[in-house]
Amino acid sequence: MIGQVLHNRYEILEKTGEGGMAIVYRARDTLLNRQVAVKVLRSQFASDGEFRQRFRREAQAAASLSHPNIVNIYDVGDTGNLHFIVMEYVVGETLNQVVKREGPLSSDYCIRIGSQIAQALAHAHQHGIVHRDIKPHNILISKDDRVKVTDFGIAQALSSANLTQTGMVLGSVHYFSPEQAKGIHVEHYSDLYSLGVVLYEMLTGSVPFKGESPIATALKQIQDQPPSIEDVRSDVPPAMVSLVMKLLEKKPAQRIESAEKTASLLLQLQNDWASVATTAYEPQYPNTQSQPDDENGEWAEEEDMAAGKRTSNSKQAQRKRRRLLPALLVVLLLGTMIWGAQIIVPRILFPAEVQVPPVTELTETEARELLEQYGLQMGIAQEVYDSDIPAGSVVNQEPSAGRTVREGREVAVQVSRGPEYVEVPDVIGLSFREARLQLTQAGFTLGSEEGVMDTDAPLNSVVDQAPESGQEVTRGIAVDLKINRGREALESVEVPDLRGIALDKAEEELKEIGLDIGSTWPEYSMSVSTGDIIEQNPTPGSEVEAGWPVDFVYSQGSPDEGPPAIAGRPDDETDVPGPIGIDDVDRFDDLDISDPEDETEQWEQDTAWKSAEVTIEVPDGRSQEVVILVIDDFGAREVFRETEPGGSRFSKSIQGRGGGAQVQVYIGGRMFLDAPFEDLNES
Repeated sequence: MIGQVLHNRYEILEKTGEGGMAIVYRARDTLLNRQVAVKVLRSQFASDGEFRQRFRREAQAAASLSHPNIVNIYDVGDTGNLHFIVMEYVVGETLNQVVKREGPLSSDYCIRIGSQIAQALAHAHQHGIVHRDIKPHNILISKDDRVKVTDFGIAQALSSANLTQTGMVLGSVHYFSPEQAKGIHVEHYSDLYSLGVVLYEMLTGSVPFKGESPIATALKQIQDQPPSIEDVRSDVPPAMVSLVMKLLEKKPAQRIESAEKTASLLLQLQNDWASVATTAYEPQYPNTQSQPDDENGEWAEEEDMAAGKRTSNSKQAQRKRRRLLPALLVVLLLGTMIWGAQIIVPRILFPAEVQVPPVTELTETEARELLEQYGLQMGIAQEVYDSDIPAGSVVNQEPSAGRTVREGREVAVQVSRGPEYVEVPDVIGLSFREARLQLTQAGFTLGSEEGVMDTDAPLNSVVDQAPESGQEVTRGIAVDLKINRGREALESVEVPDLRGIALDKAEEELKEIGLDIGSTWPEYSMSVSTGDIIEQNPTPGSEVEAGWPVDFVYSQGSPDEGPPAIAGRPDDETDVPGPIGIDDVDRFDDLDISDPEDETEQWEQDTAWKSAEVTIEVPDGRSQEVVILVIDDFGAREVFRETEPGGSRFSKSIQGRGGGAQVQVYIGGRMFLDAPFEDLNES
């Protein structure tokens, strides 16, 4: 890896660390000339397609976080079998290294570091992101003791994978919350428990629970109380001890209610040892010791109610019972632990696998009940409009039906809001190409195309539509069009290659074969002569109908030549530069060409062709019309329109021209994507 350049941008300089899921390198961002950290997924994760998708999705979500105590995520990418994430490079060491080197840390240091971790968690929780793997290994400490929490979002991807395969149990079980150890759904409280373990380790130099195996350790997390901090060191403020023990409560609802509140309490402790946290979060333990009933400390004896006096025999019997009871409890506890380790613990830590049942088209109540029968939970991801599924019923589910998952897994569903009604646009009089674009962007699909003869309408224009314009109908329905074809069906014409010839000459050639000239744009060029064509749309060799308009980008020379004179155009007639018709005249008065080199560079940068790969996933169910539109220097144009089966997945390579090139994807009349080319290439 050393010396390799990823995405023609990130030069790998040296290996700085590795963990169970990835190897970390220091690298140089050659574009921005700065140091970055590149985390490369290990092969066992990179080969798992589902994990890769979840990893990318969660990392992109985490990239939205912006906080001084969270490591910034700059980029996520892959190069074939290599999948990586680019992050902020922090000069320092992990908290794990600090604890191993220094042992128990001062209370003041623990409070300062802990408050920064809590502030990072508070920011993430406010954005709906739970870390799930808070441990000293994921906490970086800079040279000035600034905390940087890393791997936000990555643990979410790991949590969906098989624990026995990922190695997460081996690496993180000492910091697991009880609910994580049980394999059930976790919320922000889980991060607070893990923070409590981290603080405990910082104060004592050791984690609160250790076992001979990961399962034994996880069992302790579930049922044991942590050893007292005061037994290890007596100089820790009682308020700090109280706060840590509160975070380590077994039941989530009994912990401190939020990371924000935790950070506030730690900041109070930093200012005053007698913080209100001492009383607000004093842990309450049951009194397990009997108290003496007189000043000599003698145990009170049962009175013989019948005889009204104490007997020596009863006193001796009670003492024997007191001696036997602990032994019996130990035997009972050992038997329970052995039985539990063999039967219960594996079920808790590694729940049984079940197949996800199909819940689409069921009502919300029916779906929830069915999932619960399979030991699964249901979560509503969103409510969506759907013309075929009644309101209140399930439209889609993730994971899909038939997938094998662990018991307790949440199945996210989309619930129908019923059909959405929209107004039909008026496309009569538009060209067939313009009508299709307008209908698609208004949320409709294309129905039948009937050719008719209408001497009063332009050739290849829409003369009738059904439903009529102005009607309120269900979004996504098909609109039928009648198109004026003249006396005979229009023949198909191959678009010639007109690049490099003069614009007026191109117009003549188009007319000879039955095509029209569409919009034209001027553009600076250092290599194409003034007035000659640089690019055209549709591309050379395309099959179109007679009368189809062809758009052109033509050269206006280099910036230092001044405004061009197009053949056949008066020099004294001018117009604002931009998309123009062939009969329009050109005016370049407003062009700023004071700096030719900068202007040329800007034009070359803004007008370059861009390529991107668009992946389409048609929702399960019925077949739907898929349309891909490109909006660029040539305007809005359709590059793909086909009806695809439900549940299908495919990719299309597309091209766009200009700095603002945009891609739109519609499925069944509904927009599923609207993004610039740059975003597609970075994702």
